[in-house]
Amino acid sequence: MYACACWHKEDMAKQITRGIDQEFANAFRSSELYGLYKKYENELYIGVRNKYLNLYYYCASVAKVEFKKGCIKCMIAKKYLDGTGIASHINIDPGVICDNYAKIKENIEKRSTPEKNAQSKLILLNNANSKSNWFCVDIEWAKAFESRQQKSKVDFFARFDIVAISKSKPHEVALIELKYGRQAIGGRSGIYQHIENFYKYQSNGYFDAKNNSHKYEIANIVNSYKLLGIKVPEKLQNLQSDWNDSGQNVKFGFYVITLDNNSLTPRHSTPKQSMAAYLFKSKRWCCNKLSSGPNVEKKYGDVTSLRNKLQVNFLFSSQTLGNLKINDVIDGDYDDREFPK
Repeated sequence: MYACACWHKEDMAKQITRGIDQEFANAFRSSELYGLYKKYENELYIGVRNKYLNLYYYCASVAKVEFKKGCIKCMIAKKYLDGTGIASHINIDPGVICDNYAKIKENIEKRSTPEKNAQSKLILLNNANSKSNWFCVDIEWAKAFESRQQKSKVDFFARFDIVAISKSKPHEVALIELKYGRQAIGGRSGIYQHIENFYKYQSNGYFDAKNNSHKYEIANIVNSYKLLGIKVPEKLQNLQSDWNDSGQNVKFGFYVITLDNNSLTPRHSTPKQSMAAYLFKSKRWCCNKLSSGPNVEKKYGDVTSLRNKLQVNFLFSSQTLGNLKINDVIDGDYDDREFPK
C-alpha cells in the first residue's frame, strides 16, 4: 500500500483555472502513481484540470488525482476497477490502482470504442514525435464554470476531443474534434453538433475572455507539465511570455479530423461524402444525397468559406486504428484536406 507523502498544506480556495502548484507536483512525482505513468507513458496521458489531474488510458480516466491535506488521493469509476458495470466513482489508494493496472486496462478496453482508441493513439504518436509541428496539450476539454448558477445561464456543454498548440511562433491553437468511420457522422454527436459547439465557443469568446479564458488555461497546463517533469517542447517553454509579447490576438482554429475515411463497398459513401450531406445545401465533395435533417450551411453558413464568420478545417485519412501512423496531428500524412478558401 502507498504511504502518502505529507506536505502540510491546506486545500487552496476554489477558483476557475487549469493547473496545479509545485507542492502538488512534488507529491505526485514521489507517488507510486507517477512511477506507473513513467513506466507506461507510451499509453497513458495526463490531463491537467482545475487543481487536479486525470490519468487517461484510451481517453478513459484511470484515476482522478487530487492533493488533499498534504496527500495524493485518487478516485476511479468502479466499473473500471471491478468490471461490474457500476458507473459510480470510489475513493481508492494510489497503490491499488498500480497493483490492478492490468485489470483496469482490460475493463476500459471492453468499454472503449475505435474512435476513443484512435484519439488516444493520435495524441500519443504526435507528442512522441519531436518533429511534429504541434503539441497536444489537452484532451476532453470542457468549459469550467464558477457555479451551477453560472452554468445554468450558458448553453454550452461541449467537450473538445483534442487541444493542440503549434510549436512555431506565433503559437496557434487548434481545437479538434475526431470522427472515426461513417457511423460517427450523423446523429446527436455527429458533425452538425460539433459545428454548433464550435459556433457557441466562438460566439461566447471563450478563447480570449478577460477572465478564465481558454488561452490562459492552456498556458497554465504547459506550466503544470513542466512542474510534473513531463517533456514540453523547447519552443513552448516560454509560452506565456510568447503570448504576452504577441498581445491579445492569439490565433485559434477549429478542426475536424476524420479517420477510416473508407466506404463499406464501392457503392457506399465515404465518411467525407456523408459529412457533406450535413454540411452543405447543395451536393459537394461528391455527395450522393443531402440529409433531410439539420443542415449546417442553412444555420451557420458555409464553414469552408473564408467569407463566413465561422470557419472549419477538415482533414481526412483512410488509415484505421490498426494501421494508424499519423504522428503530426495537423500537418501529418492525411489523404485529403479541405481548408476554408
